[in-house]
Amino acid sequence: MDKKFYSDVPHSVFNFLNDLRKDEIYLYQPSLEGVTKKGNLISLGYSCYAVKIYFMVSEWEELNQDVQNEWMQYINSFQTDNNRFPKNSYIDQHFLDSYSNFGLTENIKYGIKSALNTFNIGKYDTKNIILRKSINAETKQAVSTLSELNYKSNKIVEFPFKDSPELLHYLNSLNWETPWTSGAQFSSLCVFSRTQEDKYRKELEDFIGNLANKETGSYHSKELSNKREIINGAMKVISGLDWLDIPIHHPKKLIDFCLSNVPHSEGCDVVDFVYVLYKCSREVNYKKKEINNLFIEILDQIKTLYNDKDGAFSYFKNKSQTHYYGVEITKGLNRADIHGSVLCLWAILMILDNLEIKDHKLKIIKP
Repeated sequence: MDKKFYSDVPHSVFNFLNDLRKDEIYLYQPSLEGVTKKGNLISLGYSCYAVKIYFMVSEWEELNQDVQNEWMQYINSFQTDNNRFPKNSYIDQHFLDSYSNFGLTENIKYGIKSALNTFNIGKYDTKNIILRKSINAETKQAVSTLSELNYKSNKIVEFPFKDSPELLHYLNSLNWETPWTSGAQFSSLCVFSRTQEDKYRKELEDFIGNLANKETGSYHSKELSNKREIINGAMKVISGLDWLDIPIHHPKKLIDFCLSNVPHSEGCDVVDFVYVLYKCSREVNYKKKEINNLFIEILDQIKTLYNDKDGAFSYFKNKSQTHYYGVEITKGLNRADIHGSVLCLWAILMILDNLEIKDHKLKIIKP
């Protein structure tokens, strides 16, 4: 393990972030080269990523209080009323416009999926449902970013349910054979429950407890067999449980499942795996040596995403993140990007913390 590399990484990623900065401290581009016109206009998500990097490398507290307030006010400026989404959602209008104006190829793709749904050949989300889920995810990211830094939304994000039965109907309507996406919706509701109206906690806890699978330790329907979905779905659900201070239901089983199904990915998918093992390992003293030995190997995997020229990470090996919730933001050149950098830095800090060699000044974000 290259200890010097990992001790230098936070500083180099922060320098890369400064290179991405536009005119204002809260404005960033996704990469240094190959950015599309749409990618250059979108800003809310990148601003949240940048805050997370500032937080992890302990540079946030070095900012003047007025600058901090200005940045948080910028994020809050995206709150708006749009009757297509829950009241006071965080909406980046440039993202919304880009998504709504997809080209012919993308629209044909959604048309085919809609036809497959009609003939009961598949279970695909429609374009509008995907958009609603994307806005929900952006809102969750904005709210969680504010909360991590002890700020609040200007207005309460409205729950799109009038009562508990409606909430439970929605949770049961999600496709838990694909818990990565369904778990993300559950997680966002946990964040809103904790940070906004402080409601539905018991309903969320009871629902997910009933969904907990005793064989895999994850959260999914009994029919699910896709190992990647089992682990990535667990990541989404556990991140929600963390916000509500609810323990993982079967952490030992989930550790066993992860250790038996190590991902061999060239991209940032491995971050979900690290998070699941890290959170389980924090709750139970079980197979610590195996976990840490595996984590050392995973550090080498993550290092392959490092771009020497930029001093930061790309989402894919030798290729920047190309899309943001379906919108093309870069041409995928061999450059680092803000999304890959925030994820890889986060994963590295979790691993170093589990190995008990993390610099105490560095912090681990709450997704």
